[in-house]
Amino acid sequence: MKLFLIIGLAFLGYASSWAQNTSTKAMETQKRLKEKIALACKLTDKEQISRMNNLHQTIFRKVDKTVERATTYELFFMHPDSRLTKEIFEFIGFEQLCCPWLHFQLSLQPANGPISLKMGNSKETKEMVKLVMNLDKLQQSH
Repeated sequence: MKLFLIIGLAFLGYASSWAQNTSTKAMETQKRLKEKIALACKLTDKEQISRMNNLHQTIFRKVDKTVERATTYELFFMHPDSRLTKEIFEFIGFEQLCCPWLHFQLSLQPANGPISLKMGNSKETKEMVKLVMNLDKLQQSH
């Protein structure tokens, strides 16, 4: 997760440099978000961090659709298997250790039907999710 935090922070720095026309308010918001992300992560065990990074790479490659809403992101996995379900539960467990501010809503359909995972519960946490999870790189649908 720390790797993702560093990448997220680097992305913020890069984004800030090319967005010279960004308002002062937006710049202050990004600064506060960077500070909160850095302070929020409570995960310190190197093995857990490594496993969480592995889960990020594995799970986010399997996302079929991402829907951005006002305060959340919802990820859809249209053809899950039992392994993916276990990985999502493990991912949520690590994220709750790392980011106790993050709200999750998981929906599992019967007979290995689609899974949806909502993350966030406010505009600020949604922006943190986007940065930390690199959700801007996933294909989005509305």
